[in-house]
Amino acid sequence: MELGPISEWVTAVAEIAAVCVALFLPVYDKKKEKNKRTRNMKAIFGYLIKKALDEHDTSNLESYFKIGYLIIDSDDDKQVYSMVQHAIEILKNEDIPQDKKKRDITKVLEYLKH
Repeated sequence: MELGPISEWVTAVAEIAAVCVALFLPVYDKKKEKNKRTRNMKAIFGYLIKKALDEHDTSNLESYFKIGYLIIDSDDDKQVYSMVQHAIEILKNEDIPQDKKKRDITKVLEYLKH
């Protein structure tokens, strides 16, 4: 039994590596893009929550929340939306004093930073 020249073995290994890269690179890129989109969504929601707290107006936050809800496609996004919905409820509740709102919203903002 003859194994053949080393150049054929190197070529075969290179072809196998190229196939592996071709198969797994799109999966890696998709995951990286999803993480980037989730990070950006958290940053936007963080900004809008701070703005709503300062201005006592949740209209922009609620608008973005409703529009963004249409593109939820993962459990991470659902978790973010759950936290933002909680923040909206806190901000809209007139019975909660402003200093307590700030403390509660700070916890939500901390979650959105990670």
